[in-house]
Amino acid sequence: MFHTPIDTRAGHRSSGDRFFAFGEKPLQFPARMDLCREQVPAAMDCDAMRFAVEARKSPSRHAFRPAFTTADWRTFSSFCIARRLPPGFRVLIPGHADRTLRFVVEGSLWQESTASARAAASEPKVLLPGTILGEDALFSDGAGELDVRALEDSLILELSLPRQKELTAACPAIAFELLRAAGAAIAARCRTSEGRAELATS
Repeated sequence: MFHTPIDTRAGHRSSGDRFFAFGEKPLQFPARMDLCREQVPAAMDCDAMRFAVEARKSPSRHAFRPAFTTADWRTFSSFCIARRLPPGFRVLIPGHADRTLRFVVEGSLWQESTASARAAASEPKVLLPGTILGEDALFSDGAGELDVRALEDSLILELSLPRQKELTAACPAIAFELLRAAGAAIAARCRTSEGRAELATS
């Protein structure tokens, strides 16, 4: 029978010592354990880059132009879900809270505000590739006022609220740039609306 030596010092170890005795490497930050940044499908990576190209050349005030590097776009796309929308698909319903950000890659969406106070000043909009949808939800969790539908077969990238939180925890620099670019789109939209209101009252 084999005799297994017993380490008499084991009984004097603290709980912390016993915890770290199982491995010499420190535990990884949880957000780094399941991001799959290097496992992004080629199609998803391509979709994100196509969106970036369309955003750079888009004249729309809803264009989303973060200062992302190619690697940043790849990381960002790993948190998104690509979704194909058939014509007529209702993306947003007025009165419903929706904290998901959407980015138009292909096709076009019809956006219209149903808020009575803004109905006269707000014109229906067509969202083309390179534009962001739902940027206001980054700063408010209230019910939305937008009615949005797909005008044609369209492809969008969706970034849900849970994935936004994961992005913020794992890649704060990219998350900050997301906020900055979304804020720039909101500011551009507000400037246009103010200019239109001034023309209407002059």
